[in-house]
Amino acid sequence: MRIFPRVLLSAILAFAAATARAQTADFYAGKTVSLIIGSGEAGGYDMGGRLMARYLRKYIPGNPAVVPRNMPGASSVVAAEYLYNVAPRDGLTLATTQPGIVLNKSLDAKAKYEPAKFSWIGRVQPVVLIGVGWGASGYKTFEDARGREFAVSASGGAGLAAIVPWALNKMAGAKFKVIRGYESVRPQFTAMERGEVAGIGSASLPDALARPDWLSDGKMTLPYTIGMKRSKFAPGSPAIVEFAANDLDRKVLGMLGNSNDIGQQLYAPPGVPAERVAILRAAFDKMAADPDFAVEAEKLGIFVEPLTGAELAALVTSSSEATPEARARLRDVSAPPD
Repeated sequence: MRIFPRVLLSAILAFAAATARAQTADFYAGKTVSLIIGSGEAGGYDMGGRLMARYLRKYIPGNPAVVPRNMPGASSVVAAEYLYNVAPRDGLTLATTQPGIVLNKSLDAKAKYEPAKFSWIGRVQPVVLIGVGWGASGYKTFEDARGREFAVSASGGAGLAAIVPWALNKMAGAKFKVIRGYESVRPQFTAMERGEVAGIGSASLPDALARPDWLSDGKMTLPYTIGMKRSKFAPGSPAIVEFAANDLDRKVLGMLGNSNDIGQQLYAPPGVPAERVAILRAAFDKMAADPDFAVEAEKLGIFVEPLTGAELAALVTSSSEATPEARARLRDVSAPPD
């Protein structure tokens, strides 16, 4: 029986592809995957990262160990730069970070990473970010912050907890004083309760809702939502775009709010072999569809609303784009005060 060269070539290519898939599927057996969490312990990003670490291993062929590791610093920029420049590009290092790393690159061209080049694996949920006020300080609504100065906490100057108050000072007449240096959101709530600050520049809504007694008795308020629209979970908290005086400022404040859609996510370094990225994306999708994962997530205040890796990558790319005018305005209003 004669075998035509084209048929023979197709058979060889098919065999090679099957062999590569098998080798890739076996790659993770007996291995350890490091999952970098770009924040301190006990906050929403930390709890979500540790939950993903527990479930993801079930769905990666070979069931490797998935070990979470906290790497706080500069509102997750430290973790992002580590993943981009230091971490091996073999599919054994993953990260979940604050979504503001995408915005930070628009603000700081010198940041040592390119968001669109990461290997995006998937999004667990959009993140609703809010400003927090402490009633006893007198800071209850955004209008209060237009009347006199209030100190609000932040981790570093690259995160939304600092950038949003600075932007609202310049665009909406607020008088925030940002106190930086907190490792994570948990000590920021403690600082607020002790009276060290009057509020928090940015916190996840689940972190605030985890203190229902503070909200119900008026100890704590939610003066604004960092987004294009109000959250259904906090309808009384105005979206920051509502404070814009013109179309350009509205666009800029919208850029600050786009981080919500990127949300709580998982990604790998750039340059990871495509077949391993595909395996990680498939594992993520199965994890996100696991009803037990959803139940545990909800207990932590995480409401699973996933995006695939391809969808997330497209969102990150679009969020990184801006007109020169908008980018210049964003850099101006988000800069620290002199």
